[in-house]
Amino acid sequence: MAGLAAITGECSEEAVLVQGALDLELQPLVAALEGRREKQIASWTYWEGRIGGKQVVVSRTEMGPINAVAATVLGIEHYSPSLVINQGTAGAHNPGLHLWDIVLGERTVDYSAYSSTHADAGASVNPSRWKADPHRLRLDGNAVTSFANFSGDARAMEVAAKVKNPRGKVVRGTIGSAAQWNREIDMIASDRARYGTDSEDMESAFAHGAAVGLRTRFLAIRMISDSEYNHPTFERIAGKYCAEFVVQVVRSL
Repeated sequence: MAGLAAITGECSEEAVLVQGALDLELQPLVAALEGRREKQIASWTYWEGRIGGKQVVVSRTEMGPINAVAATVLGIEHYSPSLVINQGTAGAHNPGLHLWDIVLGERTVDYSAYSSTHADAGASVNPSRWKADPHRLRLDGNAVTSFANFSGDARAMEVAAKVKNPRGKVVRGTIGSAAQWNREIDMIASDRARYGTDSEDMESAFAHGAAVGLRTRFLAIRMISDSEYNHPTFERIAGKYCAEFVVQVVRSL
């Protein structure tokens, strides 16, 4: 890996890579960077600086699985971070979660990965015939390992769990990811039953899988911005609120 020193010319130091898909999920993080420098790598943007004395790189991944994986691999290869935090907004799959609640990713899962059994024409689409599929990684070129989900970093999660969320709960749970925006309650309930998801976004699990393949610690942190159960309107400002929470997590690491 190139490491931070190869990019900035500063002393080599472990960095924290903090990701968000969109500017609305990044502004407080970028604003908090001291000595901020912007770097463009192909289609993805990174801001280098310091927060609370720590070397931090803020990454705008852009939306979706392809962007999340590419931005994560590039970020790890260029900056050799000790930890990746993927953060931002999420829709609720757990009906017990409400607007502004924060989910710490005890695990992340790709809830679009499934196999179905045969059904004849006219048998209709029936999610009860779908079975969750694992992701498979050949870690370090050795035997293939199957991951039903990816486990979040326990040390970082303990730190994050102690940070106060002034607007709602902070819970540990399963953060689901897919290139989907689900608004049908029956489909949301079906996904939750199959994968155990508490929330949905489009990046966390895919960035997490890339980090696992590159042997890098990872934690997803998501704030509920909408819930078809109790608040179906998407609240953009949740991106700002989540980033403000994550700034405090970074300061506490």
